[in-house]
Amino acid sequence: MDKKGAKGYWVSTARIINQELFDEYVNKVGPWLKHVGGEVFAKDTEPLGKERTEDSNLAVICEFTSMRAAVEAFESQEYKELSKLRQKSTKNSTFTIMEGLDEAAKFRKAMGK
Repeated sequence: MDKKGAKGYWVSTARIINQELFDEYVNKVGPWLKHVGGEVFAKDTEPLGKERTEDSNLAVICEFTSMRAAVEAFESQEYKELSKLRQKSTKNSTFTIMEGLDEAAKFRKAMGK
């Protein structure tokens, strides 16, 4: 599952419909992310949504040390509980877990190949 040097990412978009409940989610998920080795890589509250994400008012990318770490974090019991807040406070959510480029791919790209 893990390629050498490849990081794992959560990519999510949503329409926040209950800001107070979503703030509760953010306040709880932030410290938890740090605890499991993740961090918010990018966040936008005015994303340019395309292809079924046009009404999104949030886009977030979280970075993990590996694909395995990203999957394990998502599948953990702790996140299953935290995600209930996210799901209740948003609509039209998308959520994808993806692997970044491995070291060999980064080297090829740097060399223009």
